[in-house]
Amino acid sequence: MDGSADTTRAPLGAEEAALLEIAAAEETAIRLRIHDASRIEWIVAVPLPRERPLPYQIDVELEVPASAAGRDAPWDQLQTFTRLDGPTQIASSADVTIDALRRGAVTLTRMLARAREGFARHCGSATAGPVESGLAGEPFLSVWLDAALRAVHDAREKLTHPATHDLAPIARERTLVDEYVSVRLLDMLADADRISRECAAEGTTPQVFEGVFARIARALRDEMAYRRSRGFLEAQSASGEAVERYIARSASLKKHFEEVLFLDRESEQLDERVQLWTRMAGALVAGIVVTLPVQLILSRRGGELGVGLIALALLTGIAYAVREHIKERGRSWLTGKMVRFQSQRVLRCRVPARRVPRRDVVVEAREWCRQTTCSRPDPLHPEAGASLRVTQVQYLHRGTVRPQMDLWNAGVRRVLHIFRYDLSPVVGQNSIRRLRDPRMTRRRGRPV
Repeated sequence: MDGSADTTRAPLGAEEAALLEIAAAEETAIRLRIHDASRIEWIVAVPLPRERPLPYQIDVELEVPASAAGRDAPWDQLQTFTRLDGPTQIASSADVTIDALRRGAVTLTRMLARAREGFARHCGSATAGPVESGLAGEPFLSVWLDAALRAVHDAREKLTHPATHDLAPIARERTLVDEYVSVRLLDMLADADRISRECAAEGTTPQVFEGVFARIARALRDEMAYRRSRGFLEAQSASGEAVERYIARSASLKKHFEEVLFLDRESEQLDERVQLWTRMAGALVAGIVVTLPVQLILSRRGGELGVGLIALALLTGIAYAVREHIKERGRSWLTGKMVRFQSQRVLRCRVPARRVPRRDVVVEAREWCRQTTCSRPDPLHPEAGASLRVTQVQYLHRGTVRPQMDLWNAGVRRVLHIFRYDLSPVVGQNSIRRLRDPRMTRRRGRPV
Protein backbone atom coordinates (compact mmCIF):
# COMPACT_ATOMS: atom_id res chain seq x y z
CA MET A 1 0.00 0.00 0.00
CA ASP A 2 1.36 3.46 -0.92
CA GLY A 3 1.10 5.63 2.21
CA SER A 4 1.36 8.76 0.14
CA ALA A 5 -2.11 8.25 -1.30
CA ASP A 6 -4.01 9.02 1.93
CA THR A 7 -4.54 12.76 1.65
CA THR A 8 -8.18 13.24 2.63
CA ARG A 9 -7.88 14.88 6.02
CA ALA A 10 -7.25 18.52 4.99
CA PRO A 11 -9.82 20.68 3.17
CA LEU A 12 -9.41 20.36 -0.56
CA GLY A 13 -8.93 24.09 -1.16
CA ALA A 14 -6.14 24.42 1.43
CA GLU A 15 -4.40 21.28 0.21
CA GLU A 16 -4.52 22.38 -3.42
CA ALA A 17 -3.16 25.83 -2.49
CA ALA A 18 -0.31 24.30 -0.50
CA LEU A 19 0.46 21.90 -3.35
CA LEU A 20 0.63 24.77 -5.82
CA GLU A 21 2.93 26.70 -3.49
CA ILE A 22 5.44 23.92 -2.97
CA ALA A 23 5.44 23.24 -6.72
CA ALA A 24 5.87 26.81 -7.91
CA ALA A 25 7.55 28.88 -5.20
CA GLU A 26 11.17 29.82 -5.66
CA GLU A 27 13.80 29.60 -2.98
CA THR A 28 15.33 32.76 -1.59
CA ALA A 29 18.27 34.24 -3.44
CA ILE A 30 20.58 33.80 -0.43
CA ARG A 31 20.36 31.06 2.17
CA LEU A 32 22.51 30.41 5.24
CA ARG A 33 22.32 27.14 7.14
CA ILE A 34 24.28 24.52 9.05
CA HIS A 35 25.32 21.79 6.62
CA ASP A 36 26.65 19.13 8.97
CA ALA A 37 28.50 18.68 12.25
CA SER A 38 31.45 20.88 11.28
CA ARG A 39 30.51 23.05 8.28
CA ILE A 40 28.30 26.04 7.69
CA GLU A 41 26.85 26.58 4.23
CA TRP A 42 25.59 29.53 2.25
CA ILE A 43 23.88 29.28 -1.14
CA VAL A 44 23.59 32.15 -3.62
CA ALA A 45 21.19 31.90 -6.57
CA VAL A 46 21.97 33.81 -9.79
CA PRO A 47 19.32 34.07 -12.54
CA LEU A 48 20.03 32.24 -15.78
CA PRO A 49 19.65 34.87 -18.54
CA ARG A 50 17.69 34.12 -21.66
CA GLU A 51 19.25 36.53 -24.17
CA ARG A 52 22.46 38.25 -23.04
CA PRO A 53 25.24 37.50 -20.49
CA LEU A 54 24.51 38.60 -16.93
CA PRO A 55 27.38 39.91 -14.72
CA TYR A 56 27.11 39.36 -10.98
CA GLN A 57 29.18 39.61 -7.81
CA ILE A 58 29.21 37.66 -4.55
CA ASP A 59 31.01 39.23 -1.59
CA VAL A 60 31.13 37.33 1.71
CA GLU A 61 32.76 38.19 5.03
CA LEU A 62 33.01 35.48 7.65
CA GLU A 63 34.34 36.15 11.15
CA VAL A 64 35.44 33.12 13.16
CA PRO A 65 37.64 32.52 16.21
CA ALA A 66 41.32 32.67 15.38
CA SER A 67 41.73 29.00 16.23
CA ALA A 68 39.15 28.01 13.61
CA ALA A 69 41.15 29.26 10.62
CA GLY A 70 44.15 27.37 9.36
CA ARG A 71 47.51 29.01 8.93
CA ASP A 72 47.73 27.94 5.31
CA ALA A 73 45.70 29.24 2.39
CA PRO A 74 42.02 29.87 3.29
CA TRP A 75 41.04 27.83 0.23
CA ASP A 76 41.80 24.69 2.26
CA GLN A 77 38.75 25.22 4.47
CA LEU A 78 36.40 26.58 1.79
CA GLN A 79 34.48 24.22 -0.48
CA THR A 80 32.61 25.55 -3.50
CA PHE A 81 30.12 23.87 -5.83
CA THR A 82 27.97 25.08 -8.71
CA ARG A 83 24.75 23.46 -9.84
CA LEU A 84 21.59 24.24 -11.71
CA ASP A 85 18.24 24.91 -10.11
CA GLY A 86 15.99 22.18 -11.48
CA PRO A 87 12.59 22.69 -13.12
CA THR A 88 9.65 23.54 -10.87
CA GLN A 89 7.44 20.78 -12.30
CA ILE A 90 7.97 17.03 -12.50
CA ALA A 91 8.17 15.82 -16.08
CA SER A 92 5.34 13.77 -17.54
CA SER A 93 5.48 10.01 -17.53
CA ALA A 94 6.12 10.03 -21.29
CA ASP A 95 9.56 11.60 -20.72
CA VAL A 96 11.50 8.44 -19.90
CA THR A 97 15.16 9.47 -20.20
CA ILE A 98 17.33 8.67 -17.22
CA ASP A 99 18.24 12.32 -16.69
CA ALA A 100 14.57 13.32 -16.77
CA LEU A 101 13.76 10.73 -14.10
CA ARG A 102 16.60 11.96 -11.92
CA ARG A 103 15.62 15.61 -12.35
CA GLY A 104 12.05 14.73 -11.43
CA ALA A 105 13.22 13.08 -8.22
CA VAL A 106 15.29 16.15 -7.31
CA THR A 107 12.32 18.41 -8.02
CA LEU A 108 10.21 16.37 -5.62
CA THR A 109 12.93 16.70 -2.97
CA ARG A 110 12.71 20.46 -3.23
CA MET A 111 8.92 20.31 -2.96
CA LEU A 112 9.19 18.26 0.23
CA ALA A 113 11.63 20.79 1.68
CA ARG A 114 9.14 23.60 1.03
CA ALA A 115 6.35 21.55 2.58
CA ARG A 116 8.51 21.11 5.68
CA GLU A 117 9.04 24.87 5.89
CA GLY A 118 5.31 25.50 5.55
CA PHE A 119 4.55 22.94 8.24
CA ALA A 120 7.04 24.62 10.57
CA ARG A 121 5.34 28.00 9.98
CA HIS A 122 1.92 26.60 10.84
CA CYS A 123 3.27 24.93 13.98
CA GLY A 124 4.81 28.25 14.99
CA SER A 125 1.45 29.98 14.45
CA ALA A 126 -0.26 27.36 16.60
CA THR A 127 2.05 28.17 19.53
CA ALA A 128 2.14 31.96 19.06
CA GLY A 129 -0.65 32.78 21.52
CA PRO A 130 -4.33 32.46 22.23
CA VAL A 131 -5.36 34.42 19.13
CA GLU A 132 -3.26 32.42 16.72
CA SER A 133 -3.96 29.14 18.43
CA GLY A 134 -7.59 29.52 17.48
CA LEU A 135 -6.49 28.61 13.98
CA ALA A 136 -4.90 25.41 15.21
CA GLY A 137 -6.33 21.99 14.70
CA GLU A 138 -5.52 18.98 12.56
CA PRO A 139 -6.68 20.49 9.22
CA PHE A 140 -4.63 23.64 9.84
CA LEU A 141 -1.52 21.78 10.97
CA SER A 142 -1.71 18.87 8.54
CA VAL A 143 -2.37 20.82 5.34
CA TRP A 144 1.33 20.80 4.44
CA LEU A 145 1.63 17.11 5.29
CA ASP A 146 -1.28 16.34 3.01
CA ALA A 147 0.27 18.42 0.22
CA ALA A 148 3.59 16.58 0.63
CA LEU A 149 1.93 13.17 0.54
CA ARG A 150 -0.08 14.20 -2.50
CA ALA A 151 3.12 15.37 -4.24
CA VAL A 152 4.82 12.05 -3.47
CA HIS A 153 1.84 10.12 -4.81
CA ASP A 154 1.78 12.13 -8.04
CA ALA A 155 5.56 11.79 -8.47
CA ARG A 156 5.35 8.02 -8.10
CA GLU A 157 2.57 7.89 -10.65
CA LYS A 158 4.73 9.78 -13.15
CA LEU A 159 8.21 8.45 -12.41
CA THR A 160 8.08 4.94 -10.95
CA HIS A 161 5.37 3.05 -12.81
CA PRO A 162 6.99 0.88 -15.50
CA ALA A 163 6.07 1.20 -19.16
CA THR A 164 6.01 -1.58 -21.71
CA HIS A 165 8.78 -0.03 -23.81
CA ASP A 166 11.17 0.60 -20.88
CA LEU A 167 14.72 -0.64 -21.35
CA ALA A 168 16.61 -2.25 -18.48
CA PRO A 169 18.48 0.97 -17.46
CA ILE A 170 15.20 2.91 -17.37
CA ALA A 171 13.53 0.23 -15.25
CA ARG A 172 16.47 0.25 -12.85
CA GLU A 173 16.36 4.04 -12.58
CA ARG A 174 12.64 3.96 -11.80
CA THR A 175 13.35 1.63 -8.89
CA LEU A 176 16.04 3.96 -7.59
CA VAL A 177 13.66 6.91 -7.91
CA ASP A 178 11.05 5.05 -5.88
CA GLU A 179 13.55 4.26 -3.13
CA TYR A 180 14.92 7.81 -3.09
CA VAL A 181 11.41 9.30 -2.87
CA SER A 182 10.72 7.02 0.09
CA VAL A 183 13.91 8.11 1.87
CA ARG A 184 13.14 11.80 1.40
CA LEU A 185 9.55 11.34 2.55
CA LEU A 186 10.72 9.57 5.71
CA ASP A 187 13.15 12.43 6.37
CA MET A 188 10.38 14.98 5.93
CA LEU A 189 8.00 13.09 8.23
CA ALA A 190 10.71 12.70 10.88
CA ASP A 191 11.41 16.44 10.76
CA ALA A 192 7.68 17.17 10.98
CA ASP A 193 7.36 14.94 14.04
CA ARG A 194 10.31 16.65 15.74
CA ILE A 195 9.05 20.16 14.92
CA SER A 196 5.51 19.45 16.11
CA ARG A 197 6.71 17.94 19.39
CA GLU A 198 9.04 20.86 20.05
CA CYS A 199 6.23 23.34 19.38
CA ALA A 200 3.83 21.36 21.58
CA ALA A 201 6.34 21.49 24.43
CA GLU A 202 6.86 25.24 24.02
CA GLY A 203 3.18 26.21 23.57
CA THR A 204 0.42 26.62 26.12
CA THR A 205 -2.06 24.35 24.33
CA PRO A 206 -0.23 21.11 23.49
CA GLN A 207 -3.51 19.28 22.97
CA VAL A 208 -3.96 20.95 19.56
CA PHE A 209 -1.06 18.84 18.27
CA GLU A 210 -2.53 15.46 19.23
CA GLY A 211 -4.27 15.06 15.88
CA VAL A 212 -1.15 15.88 13.88
CA PHE A 213 0.89 13.45 15.99
CA ALA A 214 -1.47 10.68 14.95
CA ARG A 215 -1.42 11.88 11.34
CA ILE A 216 2.38 11.71 11.16
CA ALA A 217 2.48 8.32 12.88
CA ARG A 218 -0.03 6.90 10.40
CA ALA A 219 1.92 8.25 7.43
CA LEU A 220 5.15 6.76 8.83
CA ARG A 221 3.52 3.34 9.30
CA ASP A 222 2.11 3.38 5.78
CA GLU A 223 5.45 4.38 4.25
CA MET A 224 7.33 1.70 6.21
CA ALA A 225 4.82 -0.89 4.99
CA TYR A 226 5.35 0.37 1.44
CA ARG A 227 9.12 0.00 1.83
CA ARG A 228 8.75 -3.57 3.04
CA SER A 229 6.51 -4.40 0.10
CA ARG A 230 9.15 -3.03 -2.27
CA GLY A 231 12.06 -4.78 -0.55
CA PHE A 232 13.87 -1.57 0.49
CA LEU A 233 16.18 -1.41 3.49
CA GLU A 234 14.46 -1.13 6.87
CA ALA A 235 14.96 2.16 8.67
CA GLN A 236 13.63 1.34 12.15
CA SER A 237 15.64 -1.74 13.04
CA ALA A 238 17.18 -1.88 16.50
CA SER A 239 20.42 -3.11 14.98
CA GLY A 240 23.11 -0.44 14.79
CA GLU A 241 24.60 -2.12 11.74
CA ALA A 242 21.25 -1.95 9.93
CA VAL A 243 20.94 1.74 10.75
CA GLU A 244 24.42 2.38 9.39
CA ARG A 245 23.55 0.57 6.17
CA TYR A 246 20.40 2.64 5.81
CA ILE A 247 22.30 5.91 6.35
CA ALA A 248 24.98 4.90 3.85
CA ARG A 249 22.31 3.91 1.33
CA SER A 250 20.51 7.22 1.80
CA ALA A 251 23.73 9.16 1.24
CA SER A 252 24.48 7.19 -1.93
CA LEU A 253 21.00 7.84 -3.30
CA LYS A 254 21.28 11.55 -2.56
CA LYS A 255 24.60 11.83 -4.40
CA HIS A 256 23.27 9.80 -7.32
CA PHE A 257 20.29 12.06 -7.93
CA GLU A 258 21.70 15.48 -7.04
CA GLU A 259 24.70 14.89 -9.29
CA VAL A 260 22.46 15.39 -12.33
CA LEU A 261 22.20 19.13 -11.60
CA PHE A 262 25.87 19.86 -10.93
CA LEU A 263 27.97 21.61 -13.53
CA ASP A 264 31.46 20.50 -14.53
CA ARG A 265 33.87 22.88 -12.82
CA GLU A 266 37.28 23.81 -14.22
CA SER A 267 39.37 25.90 -11.82
CA GLU A 268 42.91 27.18 -12.10
CA GLN A 269 44.77 28.42 -9.03
CA LEU A 270 46.64 31.46 -10.30
CA ASP A 271 48.10 32.60 -7.00
CA GLU A 272 50.31 29.49 -6.78
CA ARG A 273 52.01 30.36 -10.08
CA VAL A 274 52.21 34.00 -9.02
CA GLN A 275 53.88 33.05 -5.74
CA LEU A 276 56.45 30.91 -7.55
CA TRP A 277 57.54 33.75 -9.82
CA THR A 278 57.43 36.38 -7.08
CA ARG A 279 59.49 34.12 -4.81
CA MET A 280 62.13 33.87 -7.50
CA ALA A 281 62.03 37.63 -8.13
CA GLY A 282 62.24 38.39 -4.41
CA ALA A 283 65.20 36.04 -3.92
CA LEU A 284 67.01 37.61 -6.89
CA VAL A 285 66.49 41.18 -5.67
CA ALA A 286 67.40 40.32 -2.09
CA GLY A 287 70.56 38.51 -3.20
CA ILE A 288 71.69 41.49 -5.27
CA VAL A 289 70.93 44.00 -2.50
CA VAL A 290 72.77 42.07 0.20
CA THR A 291 75.63 40.46 -1.74
CA LEU A 292 76.96 43.66 -3.30
CA PRO A 293 77.70 45.42 0.04
CA VAL A 294 79.36 42.28 1.42
CA GLN A 295 81.54 41.91 -1.65
CA LEU A 296 82.39 45.60 -1.51
CA ILE A 297 83.44 45.36 2.15
CA LEU A 298 85.55 42.26 1.52
CA SER A 299 87.29 43.77 -1.50
CA ARG A 300 88.20 46.99 0.31
CA ARG A 301 89.13 45.56 3.66
CA GLY A 302 90.33 42.12 2.69
CA GLY A 303 93.68 42.69 4.43
CA GLU A 304 92.06 43.76 7.71
CA LEU A 305 90.17 40.56 8.38
CA GLY A 306 92.69 39.44 10.93
CA VAL A 307 89.98 39.51 13.58
CA GLY A 308 89.31 35.98 12.43
CA LEU A 309 86.61 33.85 11.04
CA ILE A 310 84.11 34.90 13.75
CA ALA A 311 83.68 38.35 12.24
CA LEU A 312 83.27 36.85 8.77
CA ALA A 313 80.66 34.36 10.01
CA LEU A 314 78.78 37.11 11.85
CA LEU A 315 78.74 39.31 8.78
CA THR A 316 77.56 36.45 6.60
CA GLY A 317 74.74 35.56 9.04
CA ILE A 318 73.48 39.14 9.17
CA ALA A 319 73.58 39.37 5.40
CA TYR A 320 71.62 36.11 5.07
CA ALA A 321 68.97 37.27 7.57
CA VAL A 322 68.54 40.57 5.77
CA ARG A 323 68.31 38.72 2.47
CA GLU A 324 65.47 36.46 3.73
CA HIS A 325 63.62 39.44 5.15
CA ILE A 326 63.82 41.36 1.89
CA LYS A 327 62.83 38.26 -0.10
CA GLU A 328 59.66 37.58 1.93
CA ARG A 329 58.60 41.22 2.04
CA GLY A 330 59.16 41.59 -1.68
CA ARG A 331 57.29 38.37 -2.46
CA SER A 332 54.28 39.44 -0.36
CA TRP A 333 54.21 42.87 -1.96
CA LEU A 334 54.45 41.54 -5.51
CA THR A 335 51.86 38.83 -4.86
CA GLY A 336 49.40 41.32 -3.40
CA LYS A 337 49.79 43.70 -6.31
CA MET A 338 49.40 41.00 -8.96
CA VAL A 339 46.44 39.28 -7.28
CA ARG A 340 44.71 42.62 -6.77
CA PHE A 341 44.58 43.29 -10.49
CA GLN A 342 44.17 39.67 -11.60
CA SER A 343 42.65 37.01 -9.30
CA GLN A 344 43.65 34.09 -7.13
CA ARG A 345 41.55 31.57 -9.01
CA VAL A 346 39.80 31.38 -12.36
CA LEU A 347 36.60 29.31 -12.60
CA ARG A 348 34.67 27.95 -15.57
CA CYS A 349 31.50 25.89 -15.25
CA ARG A 350 30.33 23.79 -18.20
CA VAL A 351 27.15 21.86 -18.88
CA PRO A 352 27.85 18.11 -18.61
CA ALA A 353 28.26 16.34 -21.96
CA ARG A 354 25.39 13.94 -21.20
CA ARG A 355 23.05 16.92 -21.19
CA VAL A 356 24.59 19.19 -23.86
CA PRO A 357 27.20 17.45 -26.03
CA ARG A 358 28.89 20.79 -26.80
CA ARG A 359 29.68 21.27 -23.09
CA ASP A 360 28.93 24.98 -23.29
CA VAL A 361 30.40 27.29 -20.67
CA VAL A 362 27.60 28.67 -18.48
CA VAL A 363 29.62 30.49 -15.80
CA GLU A 364 32.97 32.26 -15.96
CA ALA A 365 34.29 33.83 -12.78
CA ARG A 366 37.35 35.14 -10.94
CA GLU A 367 37.72 34.48 -7.24
CA TRP A 368 39.65 35.96 -4.35
CA CYS A 369 39.87 34.60 -0.79
CA ARG A 370 42.04 35.99 2.00
CA GLN A 371 42.07 35.97 5.78
CA THR A 372 43.31 38.49 8.32
CA THR A 373 43.60 38.31 12.11
CA CYS A 374 42.48 41.15 14.36
CA SER A 375 41.31 41.77 17.92
CA ARG A 376 37.77 42.30 19.15
CA PRO A 377 36.60 43.43 22.65
CA ASP A 378 35.79 40.50 24.92
CA PRO A 379 31.95 40.34 25.02
CA LEU A 380 32.05 39.04 28.60
CA HIS A 381 33.61 42.29 29.90
CA PRO A 382 34.44 44.79 27.14
CA GLU A 383 34.96 47.67 29.61
CA ALA A 384 37.94 45.88 31.16
CA GLY A 385 39.94 46.19 27.96
CA ALA A 386 40.18 42.44 27.39
CA SER A 387 40.19 41.32 23.78
CA LEU A 388 39.76 38.19 21.69
CA ARG A 389 41.62 37.40 18.52
CA VAL A 390 39.38 36.61 15.57
CA THR A 391 39.99 35.77 11.94
CA GLN A 392 38.15 37.55 9.15
CA VAL A 393 37.75 35.50 5.99
CA GLN A 394 36.89 37.60 2.94
CA TYR A 395 35.71 35.92 -0.24
CA LEU A 396 35.01 37.77 -3.49
CA HIS A 397 33.51 36.18 -6.58
CA ARG A 398 32.99 38.15 -9.80
CA GLY A 399 31.50 36.29 -12.69
CA THR A 400 29.23 36.21 -15.70
CA VAL A 401 26.37 33.82 -16.44
CA ARG A 402 25.87 33.08 -20.11
CA PRO A 403 22.51 32.25 -21.69
CA GLN A 404 21.95 28.62 -22.63
CA MET A 405 18.76 27.86 -24.51
CA ASP A 406 18.87 24.09 -23.98
CA LEU A 407 18.80 24.63 -20.22
CA TRP A 408 16.20 27.35 -20.49
CA ASN A 409 13.89 25.14 -22.53
CA ALA A 410 14.33 22.38 -19.95
CA GLY A 411 12.94 24.69 -17.24
CA VAL A 412 16.20 25.81 -15.61
CA ARG A 413 15.96 29.40 -14.38
CA ARG A 414 18.81 29.82 -11.89
CA VAL A 415 22.41 28.83 -11.20
CA LEU A 416 23.22 28.03 -7.57
CA HIS A 417 26.65 28.67 -6.04
CA ILE A 418 27.15 26.60 -2.90
CA PHE A 419 29.85 27.48 -0.35
CA ARG A 420 30.83 25.47 2.72
CA TYR A 421 33.32 26.60 5.35
CA ASP A 422 34.89 24.03 7.66
CA LEU A 423 34.91 24.95 11.37
CA SER A 424 36.07 21.58 12.70
CA PRO A 425 39.38 22.94 14.14
CA VAL A 426 37.45 24.92 16.77
CA VAL A 427 34.00 23.35 17.23
CA GLY A 428 34.84 19.66 16.94
CA GLN A 429 32.59 17.14 15.28
CA ASN A 430 29.38 17.60 17.29
CA SER A 431 29.29 21.22 18.44
CA ILE A 432 28.22 23.20 15.42
CA ARG A 433 24.62 21.99 15.58
CA ARG A 434 24.26 24.07 18.76
CA LEU A 435 25.17 27.24 16.86
CA ARG A 436 22.16 29.38 15.98
CA ASP A 437 23.63 32.64 14.70
CA PRO A 438 27.08 32.30 13.06
CA ARG A 439 28.82 35.66 12.92
CA MET A 440 28.76 36.01 9.18
CA THR A 441 27.83 39.04 7.12
CA ARG A 442 27.03 39.03 3.42
CA ARG A 443 27.61 42.23 1.53
CA ARG A 444 26.26 41.37 -1.86
CA GLY A 445 24.72 38.30 -3.38
CA ARG A 446 22.71 39.63 -6.30
CA PRO A 447 23.34 40.49 -9.95
CA VAL A 448 24.85 43.90 -10.57
